[in-house]
Amino acid sequence: MGKKDRRTPHLAFVTLRDMPGTRVMFWMVEACPYCGERHLHPAGNLRTADPGDTLGEVPAPCDPARPYVLTLPPKPRRKGGKDARRRARRAGKTEWDSDEG
Repeated sequence: MGKKDRRTPHLAFVTLRDMPGTRVMFWMVEACPYCGERHLHPAGNLRTADPGDTLGEVPAPCDPARPYVLTLPPKPRRKGGKDARRRARRAGKTEWDSDEG
Protein backbone atom coordinates (compact mmCIF):
# COMPACT_ATOMS: atom_id res chain seq x y z
CA MET A 1 0.00 0.00 0.00
CA GLY A 2 1.13 3.50 -0.69
CA LYS A 3 1.11 6.50 1.57
CA LYS A 4 -2.04 8.54 1.88
CA ASP A 5 -2.08 11.65 -0.22
CA ARG A 6 -1.28 14.49 2.16
CA ARG A 7 -3.02 17.00 -0.09
CA THR A 8 -6.37 15.22 0.19
CA PRO A 9 -8.75 17.55 2.05
CA HIS A 10 -9.92 16.38 5.47
CA LEU A 11 -13.55 16.45 6.60
CA ALA A 12 -14.64 19.22 8.94
CA PHE A 13 -18.02 18.70 10.61
CA VAL A 14 -20.03 21.89 10.97
CA THR A 15 -23.08 23.28 12.74
CA LEU A 16 -25.18 26.19 11.48
CA ARG A 17 -25.24 29.24 13.74
CA ASP A 18 -26.75 32.68 13.37
CA MET A 19 -25.43 35.91 14.75
CA PRO A 20 -27.97 37.33 17.24
CA GLY A 21 -29.46 40.62 16.16
CA THR A 22 -28.48 40.18 12.52
CA ARG A 23 -29.52 38.11 9.51
CA VAL A 24 -26.08 36.57 9.04
CA MET A 25 -25.53 32.79 9.28
CA PHE A 26 -22.22 30.99 9.84
CA TRP A 27 -20.98 27.44 9.58
CA MET A 28 -18.97 26.72 12.72
CA VAL A 29 -16.20 24.12 12.71
CA GLU A 30 -15.81 23.07 16.37
CA ALA A 31 -12.42 21.40 15.90
CA CYS A 32 -10.31 22.09 12.83
CA PRO A 33 -8.69 18.87 11.51
CA TYR A 34 -5.37 20.71 11.19
CA CYS A 35 -5.05 22.95 14.26
CA GLY A 36 -7.92 21.84 16.52
CA GLU A 37 -9.27 25.38 16.88
CA ARG A 38 -12.77 26.71 16.19
CA HIS A 39 -13.37 28.41 12.81
CA LEU A 40 -16.32 30.28 11.28
CA HIS A 41 -17.32 30.33 7.61
CA PRO A 42 -20.06 32.61 6.23
CA ALA A 43 -23.23 30.78 5.15
CA GLY A 44 -25.22 33.73 3.81
CA ASN A 45 -28.26 35.79 4.69
CA LEU A 46 -30.85 34.24 7.01
CA ARG A 47 -33.81 35.11 4.74
CA THR A 48 -32.52 34.74 1.19
CA ALA A 49 -29.61 32.28 1.17
CA ASP A 50 -29.54 28.50 1.20
CA PRO A 51 -26.74 27.59 3.64
CA GLY A 52 -26.28 24.20 1.98
CA ASP A 53 -24.84 25.94 -1.08
CA THR A 54 -21.79 27.04 0.91
CA LEU A 55 -20.85 23.53 2.06
CA GLY A 56 -17.94 21.89 0.28
CA GLU A 57 -14.21 22.40 -0.04
CA VAL A 58 -12.84 25.64 1.42
CA PRO A 59 -9.37 26.73 2.53
CA ALA A 60 -8.66 26.38 6.24
CA PRO A 61 -8.33 29.79 7.96
CA CYS A 62 -5.33 28.56 9.96
CA ASP A 63 -3.43 27.51 6.80
CA PRO A 64 -5.00 28.67 3.49
CA ALA A 65 -2.78 26.28 1.52
CA ARG A 66 -4.59 23.31 3.11
CA PRO A 67 -8.28 22.91 2.20
CA TYR A 68 -10.91 20.98 4.10
CA VAL A 69 -14.45 19.91 3.25
CA LEU A 70 -17.30 21.47 5.22
CA THR A 71 -19.89 18.77 5.80
CA LEU A 72 -22.74 18.01 8.17
CA PRO A 73 -22.01 15.43 10.89
CA PRO A 74 -23.40 11.94 10.32
CA LYS A 75 -26.78 11.21 11.83
CA PRO A 76 -26.73 8.80 14.77
CA ARG A 77 -27.92 5.28 14.10
CA ARG A 78 -31.45 4.53 15.15
CA LYS A 79 -31.99 2.03 17.92
CA GLY A 80 -33.81 -1.20 17.20
CA GLY A 81 -36.95 -0.13 18.99
CA LYS A 82 -39.67 -2.07 20.70
CA ASP A 83 -39.83 -4.98 18.22
CA ALA A 84 -36.08 -5.66 18.47
CA ARG A 85 -36.25 -5.72 22.29
CA ARG A 86 -39.24 -8.07 22.11
CA ARG A 87 -37.41 -10.46 19.79
CA ALA A 88 -34.36 -10.46 22.05
CA ARG A 89 -36.52 -11.21 25.09
CA ARG A 90 -38.28 -14.05 23.31
CA ALA A 91 -35.00 -15.54 22.14
CA GLY A 92 -33.72 -15.50 25.72
CA LYS A 93 -36.89 -17.17 27.07
CA THR A 94 -36.65 -20.22 24.80
CA GLU A 95 -33.63 -21.63 26.62
CA TRP A 96 -34.90 -23.25 29.82
CA ASP A 97 -32.49 -24.82 32.25
CA SER A 98 -33.89 -28.08 33.62
CA ASP A 99 -31.30 -28.09 36.47
CA GLU A 100 -32.97 -25.15 38.18
CA GLY A 101 -36.20 -25.60 39.98
